[in-house]
This record gives sequence, structure tokens and C-alpha cells, in this order.
Amino acid sequence: MTAALGWIGPADADVVVFNKGGRDFRWKALQAGEEAPREFFYGYVEVAAARGRIAMAPAAGALPGRLGAAASFLESLASESTHLGLRPLSLRLMASSLRERRVLISFTDGFSTTLGLASRGVLGRAVRIGGFHCLSDLALRARPWARAYSHERIRRALAGLDHAFFFGPADRDECVRRYGVDAGKTSVFPFGVDTAFWRPESDAPPADFVVAVGQDPNRDYDLLAAAPGSHPTRIITRQPIAVPPGAAHVKTTVGDYFGSDSMSDADIRRLYNAARGVIVPLKDVFQPSGYSVTLQAMSCARPVVLTRTKGLWAPELFRDGENCLLVPPGDGAALGAAIGRVRGDEALARRIGAAARATVEAHFQLSRNADSLAALVARGEAIATERRA
Repeated sequence: MTAALGWIGPADADVVVFNKGGRDFRWKALQAGEEAPREFFYGYVEVAAARGRIAMAPAAGALPGRLGAAASFLESLASESTHLGLRPLSLRLMASSLRERRVLISFTDGFSTTLGLASRGVLGRAVRIGGFHCLSDLALRARPWARAYSHERIRRALAGLDHAFFFGPADRDECVRRYGVDAGKTSVFPFGVDTAFWRPESDAPPADFVVAVGQDPNRDYDLLAAAPGSHPTRIITRQPIAVPPGAAHVKTTVGDYFGSDSMSDADIRRLYNAARGVIVPLKDVFQPSGYSVTLQAMSCARPVVLTRTKGLWAPELFRDGENCLLVPPGDGAALGAAIGRVRGDEALARRIGAAARATVEAHFQLSRNADSLAALVARGEAIATERRA
């Protein structure tokens, strides 16, 4: 079953980390001594080297065979109404491979919720630790008639997890309030990026455009496309965008950098470096949306225009006009004006970019991920030891 799961690491691992997929090709690159940004592994590379007996597997995609395909199809149908991304049938197919593990750690909202809802008969005494990127906003994505059901599913899942972690303090605090989860069973996962990979490139050919990248449905690309100023804008996403008629300055590219055949991590790095600025327009949600792209671009010493949302993951470190430009959510005029500033004032752009790189080096290094994952593993092992005593 481990091969079917797209396993990375030893088959007898007592700790299994689940991610959203798109890691296999990066893992192969690292094993071959090639470059790949390591933040996508959430500290797994470093923890595996130090600990051993820890594996990583994808939580997304259909399992092999007819049963795997059927399970994935039925789960997709169910998720059309709730948007929870639950995978109970797929988990049952995996169960025989997971039941004897000591600790299961999920980094996706849907699979984390699935772990919390699973019975002891499915997963035995394995410790369940679920990570969430946007849980406070998740029930609101459900169809109106399914929101009460989604809310109850999330509440029960949080109660069933041994520990829940969040990528932003606002999301964690709101979930504690909304779902009544014990705050002592929660934590925040401090996130960092690979500053060795995401770096300034002096040979990047400069061009007069700004760029926005990302797949998150809480990106406000419609606002960016309609922002005043007619700034040359490239948007790289698979999300639908309502580009206003006549907005010839807005170019959209269907793509991503999670294994897409159209763009690589190095392509995105080059794009960041060539752009006048990186734009991260967001809806006002509790999710710490945009943190990966923001930190990657800042690490490349690029000026970032970022929406100041209620879910901003480190509000004390993002200083408007110093290491980024912050704009209010839903304010197209402010967004357009900020883009105009990074395009029209090269000295300001250089100063903000240099401060951005310094901020990431001081506060968002890759080591944060390894420390965070190691702490989760230690917490899970302590719970497992207590449970088996």
C-alpha cells in the first residue's frame, strides 16, 4: 500500500506526514542534488535526516485501482455541496497501512478533517494531528443549505483530533471561539521559506509588468483585474477571473507551480525577479492567505503589494512603506495606487525589496518549518506513549 500512496521515506515509518501532493518531482530533484524549494515539505527533509522512520505521502488524488477511482469520484460529488474535501472512503482504503503507525500528521484541511472524523476502528490508536490553512472560512464555502452540516462536521472533527495546528493565529483563535475547541489542543505552525532557492537574480531581464501568482480561491483577482491605472499585469492561476472588457493590460496564464507542465519553481523565481512588483490581492478572510507567495517574493527582494486582511499571519512584521505595501481589502483604488507606486518609484521599490529580503532572513527562515514539524512529532509521540502506557 505504501507504493500506492506515493510514499516518500521508509516503509516502516512510525510517523506519516500527509501533504497536498506535488512533492514527488521536487523530492527527486533533491535526491539528485538539484535545486528545489524545500518549504513545500514543511520541514520533512530536515526532520527525516535527523530522526529517520518518518514518511511523507500525498493526501490528494485518487488511489490506484477501481476502488480508489470510485472512492475519489464519490468523495468529489459529496464535496460539491460542502467543499470540505472529506476523504472517508479513501482513508478506509489506506487504513490497513496506517492503523499501526504511531503518529499521523496532515497538512491539508480536508484530510485533517477526515482524520478527526474517523473512528478508532479505522485508525486504531494512531495519534491524529491535523493542520489547517483556512478552517474558519471553510464552512462558508458550502452551499447555504449545507453550512450547518459543514459546521457540525468541522466541530466533530476538531473534537476527534488529538491536536490541531493552524498557519495563522487569527484562524486558530476564530476556530477556538467558533467551534469550542480546547485551545490547549491547538498551536500555530510558524512557516518559513527556502531563502537559498528564493533569491535575487541580478541577471533577470527587467520588464515593465507586475505579477500575481496563486490558486487559493481567496485571492481577489477580479479586484486586481479591475484596479485603476492600466498597469501591465500578469496573473498566473487556475482560478477563473472576470477581466473587464477592454482591459488589455491584464494577461492571464492558466498554470501553477505544483507540478504544472507549464511552469517550474525556477520559472516562478525568474518571474518574480523580472517583475516590478509582486501583487497578492486577497479577500478579507481569517485564512493566512498568500503567505507562500508573499514570503517567496520578499525573499527574492521584490516589493510586494499585500492586502491587510484579518488573517494576516504576522501583522507585527509587515510594515507598510518599509518592507511591503499594505492595502485595505476590497479597495481597488488603493490597490491600483500601490501598484503605481512600485512601478513609478524605482528607489522606493529597491528600498522595500531590500527590506523585504532582510525581514525574511531574520524572521521567516526555512528552519522554522523543521522546528515546527519536530515539535508536532514530539507532541504526537508523547501522546502515543501515554496512550499505550
